[in-house]
Amino acid sequence: MILRVFDDEAPVYRVLVAYGTSQKTQTLYSGEFRIAPEDGEAYQLAGLSYPTKFGLARMVELPYTETWFSPPPSTPFGQTPRLGVLHPSLHRRAAAAWQAVESSD
Repeated sequence: MILRVFDDEAPVYRVLVAYGTSQKTQTLYSGEFRIAPEDGEAYQLAGLSYPTKFGLARMVELPYTETWFSPPPSTPFGQTPRLGVLHPSLHRRAAAAWQAVESSD
């Protein structure tokens, strides 16, 4: 999940991404939130194939290049690596995960 885009060296971009996994999604730790089929439209809009949890305590900055980002086999948003977006109904869940990370520092 891309959290922030750094454009200070444009046209070379870097992005801050949060770790996501489809493993052990029933167990959430501090700083994690889950997006699953029961989230309905929000799950569909996220473009995920499986229930996925994102860990905001595990972030990394990457260059926005084809090495790390390339279009998926089906390209719902054109020839970009974008799979989906975070539905507004999930903002509170993501904010709570972020708050947990912030308060643990």
